Amino acid sequence: MKRELFENAKVIPYTSGDAIERSGFLSLVLGCKVGTTGDLIVTITDSKDGEAYETVKDEMVFVSKASKDGAITESGVEKDDVVNFDIDLVGLKQYIKITVSGTASANTTLAVTLGDSAVQPEYSRKLDRIIVNLHNK
Repeated sequence: MKRELFENAKVIPYTSGDAIERSGFLSLVLGCKVGTTGDLIVTITDSKDGEAYETVKDEMVFVSKASKDGAITESGVEKDDVVNFDIDLVGLKQYIKITVSGTASANTTLAVTLGDSAVQPEYSRKLDRIIVNLHNK
């Protein structure tokens, strides 16, 4: 049986400040391979049309800790550390931008994984129907 992860996640290389069209996804993980020792500051803005971006006001957009003005700081990261930021997209607009700044942002490589697809893959819906039918017999 095929696992749902393959149908429900999308991984893309990312450049700080690029727009992401996040329709259909409820979660995001920002992966950072740190290039310089220091602090990482991650800021999220969103937009309904991809033109005018606003600071995200939701303090719980970052799953690990509350944010202030759409930003959190990860202090004291070391060169070559891998740091993940779990981001809850529920309530955010269709387009988002993630900006990574701070002293540790120089030469830091980024990738984004979009997950928790709001739509189940077709084979999964068929399997659910089969299980329900078997259970009802």
